[in-house]
Formats: sequence, C-alpha cells, structure tokens
Amino acid sequence: MRMIIVGNSGSGKTWLANNLAKVYGCQVIHLDHIFWESGGFDKKRSPEIVTEMIVESKKGESWIAEGVFGDLAEKFVERAQSFVWLDMDWPICRDRLLKRGSESKYHMGRKESEEGLRDLLEWASLYYKRKNTRSYEGHKKLINDFHGEKIFLSSESDVVNFVNLAQRQVCTGSRIDRHAR
Repeated sequence: MRMIIVGNSGSGKTWLANNLAKVYGCQVIHLDHIFWESGGFDKKRSPEIVTEMIVESKKGESWIAEGVFGDLAEKFVERAQSFVWLDMDWPICRDRLLKRGSESKYHMGRKESEEGLRDLLEWASLYYKRKNTRSYEGHKKLINDFHGEKIFLSSESDVVNFVNLAQRQVCTGSRIDRHAR
C-alpha cells in the first residue's frame, strides 16, 4: 500500500491517514513534517533537506503521504498506487481548524498561537482562489494526471465509509471497490 492524500487544511487528511495506517499497518508521512522545521510552522526546511527526506520516505514498501503541499505530494506519485483527494467544503474545514486551534500552540505563546491560527484560517480560506500546487486547482491537476487508483471523498460520511471499507477489505482479504462518489 502506497497512497497519497491531499486536500485543504482542515479537510481531515491527517485523521484519514492515521486511521488507514492502523488498518494497513503502514507508515504515515506527514508532508508538514517534511516542509517545516521542528518546533512550529514558521521556519521552512532547506530544499536540499526536503529532497533528502522525500527520497528516504518513499523508499518504504508501505506508506501514506498526506498533506496540502501538492509540490511535495507530486514527488511521491511515481511510487504511489492510490491517490485520495479530500475535497471538503470550506465551512467544514474552517470549523475543524477553529476547533483544533493553531497547531503551533504547543510551540508558541498564546498571542503568537492566535496569530498563527488567524493566518492559517486566512490562507486555507483561499484554497479555491489560489492557483498553485497547494490549491484546489493544483490538487485537481495532480489527481487528474495520476495513473493509479483515484479516490474522491467530499463528505465526512464518504471518509468514514472509506475507512470502514478498508477495514472490511483487510478482514476478509477481498478487493473492495474503494471509489466513492
């Protein structure tokens, strides 16, 4: 199992990746951890280190790479078997981001954490307007160009059903059509 999961911030990529990793017994590669230095979301890694981390990460036989960074996800395409796009409506993403607060809150003071959350919300709200690889258009192009199994999930029930199907597939050893929509 080698899978890529992309979507907007707050779409549920990490939740889905972690739950599928439990089902399939594989490693989760968080693109945030590759892109950002440890200790917060304010310092990018050098391109050389990012490249080294990607090369090392995709060597494994079983992994799930997840994140909003389409430019990094693209580096996993050649080895991926499946590509999942979580295309959730903005109100769902916004509500989830507000509920979890700034992910940097553990690394920063309250004021910086609140500013980080505001910045994240503003950035994520532009998902459908941006024209780069970290946008709706960028993710759409990535999955359209992908030659393996494509899975489109656009609701919370789609995601839960997908995880349940994966669990049944592993339990029965059968192949289940995993295309939602």
